[in-house]
Amino acid sequence: MQVKIISKQLKVPAKDIVAFLNSSGKGSFDEGSYLSEEIIVFLRRHYEKNSSDALCGSSGLEPVLVEDMSVGDLANRLQCSVNNLIVELLKRGIVAAKNQVVKKESIAALLSDLGVATVGEVQDDSSSLERVVEKKASGGSQRRLPVISVVGHVDHGKTTLLDFLRRSKVADKEKGGITQNVSAYEVATSQGNLVFLDTPGHEAFSMMRERGVLLADLVVLVVALDDGVKPQTVESIKKIQEFGTSVVVALTKADKAKDDRVEVVKRQLADYGMLPDDWGGDVPCVKISAKTGDGVDELLEVVRLQADILDLKTSETEPAQGFVLESMMTQGRGATATVILHKGLLCRGDSFICGRAFGRVSSLKDSYGKSLKCVKPSVPVIVSGFSELPEAGDLFEFATSAQVKKHKSGLKKHQPSFVGKQSAMGEGKSMTTLIVKAGTHLSKEALLSSLNKLADKYDGKLKVIAAEIGDINDGNLELAATTGAVIYGLNAKVDKSALSKKPKSVDVRTFDIIYKLLEDVEELLESNKEAVVVETQIGTARVKAIFNIKSVGIVAGAAVESGALQKGALVRVLRSGEVIGKGVIKTLQKERSAVSSISAGSDCAFSVDGFSKWAIGDEIYCYMETVTK
Repeated sequence: MQVKIISKQLKVPAKDIVAFLNSSGKGSFDEGSYLSEEIIVFLRRHYEKNSSDALCGSSGLEPVLVEDMSVGDLANRLQCSVNNLIVELLKRGIVAAKNQVVKKESIAALLSDLGVATVGEVQDDSSSLERVVEKKASGGSQRRLPVISVVGHVDHGKTTLLDFLRRSKVADKEKGGITQNVSAYEVATSQGNLVFLDTPGHEAFSMMRERGVLLADLVVLVVALDDGVKPQTVESIKKIQEFGTSVVVALTKADKAKDDRVEVVKRQLADYGMLPDDWGGDVPCVKISAKTGDGVDELLEVVRLQADILDLKTSETEPAQGFVLESMMTQGRGATATVILHKGLLCRGDSFICGRAFGRVSSLKDSYGKSLKCVKPSVPVIVSGFSELPEAGDLFEFATSAQVKKHKSGLKKHQPSFVGKQSAMGEGKSMTTLIVKAGTHLSKEALLSSLNKLADKYDGKLKVIAAEIGDINDGNLELAATTGAVIYGLNAKVDKSALSKKPKSVDVRTFDIIYKLLEDVEELLESNKEAVVVETQIGTARVKAIFNIKSVGIVAGAAVESGALQKGALVRVLRSGEVIGKGVIKTLQKERSAVSSISAGSDCAFSVDGFSKWAIGDEIYCYMETVTK
C-alpha cells in the first residue's frame, strides 16, 4: 500500500505521514512509497489511538459468548463496523477478512482489551473437532463398524467406486459430474457391513475433505491411474499424515490405464511419503476398476484387515454420543443433520444437545431413506428435531430434560445482541455485494471460502452481507432490494411464497454446481470494475503565431518540440504552468496541406475543437486516453 493511499484511509495529509515516518527512523519515504505491513500497523496505531474506544459501545453491550466466530459475526455482536474491527485485529497481528473465522483465544484477548464483558462457551467441546475425535476414541466391550472416508482428486472415481458397492447410480445424478456434499452410507459387502463417507474432490471443498479424514477410522485414498497424483490428492495425503489416519490406496480406472501406470503412480505416492507396502512401506495399494468391479473384492479385504487391526470398540449401553457430518434445512422437517454415533443407542423421542442447538429426535432415517426407531454406533442416520442448524463437526450428545433446560437457559442468558444485517450502502459503485444461500452447511462453508479468495483477488471489492442455509425467502429479497445486493443460491431455489413477491429490481441467480456459480460471480466482478482512464502522451508543441481564417476560425501556428501532434488526439493547453483549456485537434496542416500527423522538428498549423483563446508561448501537450477495467 502506498503512502498516498493510506493517507486517505487515515484522513491524514500524505506529507504529514512522510514527515512522521522519516522522523521516526523507519527509513526514507515519499508520497509514492510502498509501505510494509509492519509500517502500516505502526501508522494505524499512531493515528488511531482512540479507535479502541470508538470501536463499540462496550458499556451497553450484553456479555459476549467467547467462541470461534467470523469477523462479521463478531462485528455484529460488538455493534461496530466490520472495517473498524478488521483494523483492531490487524493491530494485534491478525489478518482476517469479514468471513474468516477467528479463534476464541484471540477474540477473548480483544474483548478484554476493549473492556467488553465475556462468558465462556455454553458447551466447551461443542465445536471442537479434536474433542469429538477424543471422545470417539473412548473404548467399550462391543465391536463397532469402521467409518471409512473416501478421498481424492476430483473425477478420480470416488463416487463411482461407492456406486459399485451400493449398486446405485449416484455418480450419474451428480450435478456437473462432481460430488458437492459429504454423504455417508452403510454398505453390505463380502467383508461384512462397512460405513463409507463420500467426500467432494473439487478444490472448493477442502474443509469437507479435512473433516472426512479427521472423523473417519480409516481412509481410502482414490488415485486414478490415468491421471496420477494431483493437487487434491496431495492435500488429502498431507491431512492423512497430519492426523495419523490409517490409509489404503485404491488405484482406480485400471480398465483404461496402461500396465506401466501402476509403477508410475506408486512412485508419485512414494515421493509424498506414501511408500507402498510392496516397496517396503506400510501403505497397501490395490489396483481396481470401479466400472467392471475388477479388484474391488481385494480392496474390501484389505480395508477389512486394516479395520480389524484398529480393533474398534464401543458401548451401546452408555448415553448416545457422536458427531454431525452435515446439516441442512429439509422441507417439512426443518433443521436436519446427518449424525454418526460413537457409542450408545439413539431412539425417536430422545432429547439431545448439539453445539448451540438442542432438541428431541422427531425422526430417524438411514442413508437409503428408511425410517428407523433406533440407531446403533457407526451407522449414519439423518436426524430431525433440531432447534437450529448445527455445524458440521459439532458434538451430538443424548441429554436429559434437565440438561436441555439448563442448556436453553444458558443460551437465553448469554445470547449476544445483534444489530441486524449490515448494510452495504455507501461502499462505492465498484463494490459488489452478495447474499448467499446454500443447501447445506458445508456447501455454505465451501462457497464462503471460495468467495473470500475472489474478494482478495479483486482487492476487497466483493462483500457478502448475508450467508444462510435453505431456500431464498422474503427476508432475503427485502434485504437485496434495500442494499442492491445480488442473491446467489447454491442448490437453493426461491421459496414459492416469496417468488410472487420478488421485486423486479432484485437479481437472483441460482446454480447447482459451485464452480459455475463462482465463474458467474467473477464475471459480475469484472463487469462492475470501475473504468480506469490511462493517459498516454504523444507529443508537445509551443505556439509561435495565431491566425484567424474565415473558413476555419482561429488557428494556432506551432513548433512541434517532441513526439508528434496527431489529428483527432486530445490536447491540454498550459500557460505559465497552469492548464487553461483542453480539446481535440480538429484540423492539422503543414505548408497548407492537410496531414494526419506532424513529427518533432516541424512547424504546423492546427485548430482545436473546444479551445480558441490562444496566446503566443502557450504550451501544447498532445495525448491519447484509453479506458480499461
